[in-house]
Amino acid sequence: MKKSLLALAVLGAFAGAASAQSSVTLYGKVDLALGKATGSADKQVRDGAGSRVGIKGVEDLGGGMKALFGFEHRFDPDTGTQNSANMWNGYSTVGLGGAFGSVNLGRQYTSSFTLLQNAFDPFLGDTVAGLRGVALAQSPARVRVANSIRYDGAFAGVKIAADIAERTTGTDRPYSVAAQYAVGPFMAAVGYENPEGANDKLVQAGVAYTFGPAKLALAGSSGKNAANASVKGFLVGATVNVGPAGRVLVGYAQNKVASADADKKVSVGYRHDLSKRTYLYTDFTRVNKLTTEKTGYDFGVQHNF
Repeated sequence: MKKSLLALAVLGAFAGAASAQSSVTLYGKVDLALGKATGSADKQVRDGAGSRVGIKGVEDLGGGMKALFGFEHRFDPDTGTQNSANMWNGYSTVGLGGAFGSVNLGRQYTSSFTLLQNAFDPFLGDTVAGLRGVALAQSPARVRVANSIRYDGAFAGVKIAADIAERTTGTDRPYSVAAQYAVGPFMAAVGYENPEGANDKLVQAGVAYTFGPAKLALAGSSGKNAANASVKGFLVGATVNVGPAGRVLVGYAQNKVASADADKKVSVGYRHDLSKRTYLYTDFTRVNKLTTEKTGYDFGVQHNF
């Protein structure tokens, strides 16, 4: 009996050590709203923020090294179906990390997306009001690449990242590089993307500053698309804290391709926190170039876990 208790104690000690050296986290968010998208007359229940469930983990390998993995599933909560043919459409990676930073392989976000495109839009690209798709993530920009390798590092307030992926249908291997500097209330970032085409490329840059309850952001992009036509875009936005639980979001974005008239979008929204994980939101947006249904709106709830 004593030997059995001793064996259980030893096993428990080993299990405790193993769990202390590694962790696995289940996370995600669920978002649904009543609303109408621009360009459509349909009033519907819609996902405005890319509902998802993911698993990520880290294992301590000793000597300052660690193993990393993660994969994320995207789905439509209004129907319960996945929103892409890819099961792990968000990302699916495995890699190693240490004092040098981290290196991950698989399907993942581009460096320009995480450090720049997603950093300056007050709406983070979500809901009918999202602005990054007009000004920063427009073609030829890419959000994710498959069969890729990516490096991330952080040194004295500067985050840097670089990724390159296998070529699929184009002439070049797609790659992007980006850097972001943040100190106190100030943040700045710059990025460069070279997708698969022979001509397409995009330079992006942005700055943001927080003072009092407000954060102001300004960002722009310039380059060429696959047809070798010039592409330019910019956005200006603000987030203003209102009271202990509210946030007002406003922004304007536009892009111009070659000599065509510019696409212009203006958005305003409000977020009200019910807890650290759950908030209510509403947005209104207007796009100039649509011949009908130029306006869109939503009233929704989002829960994060």
